[in-house]
Amino acid sequence: MRVGQVLEAERVAGSRKLIKMRVDIGAEIRQVVAGIAGAYEPESLVNRKVILVVNLKPAKLMGVVSDGMCWQR
Repeated sequence: MRVGQVLEAERVAGSRKLIKMRVDIGAEIRQVVAGIAGAYEPESLVNRKVILVVNLKPAKLMGVVSDGMCWQR
């Protein structure tokens, strides 16, 4: 797990639940797709800290590749 800062966030086209984010985890910037649109607006996530699970295989959600899994409280 790593702590990262959200650089950009936007809704995934065609989905009500997914948000695509670019997250800076220090050594690299990763693209992550998370099903948190029901609880957060994308604009409110920019510059927030999130926890990422980074040792997962990339997954494709709604045609968008996600290089991790995100937790936000």
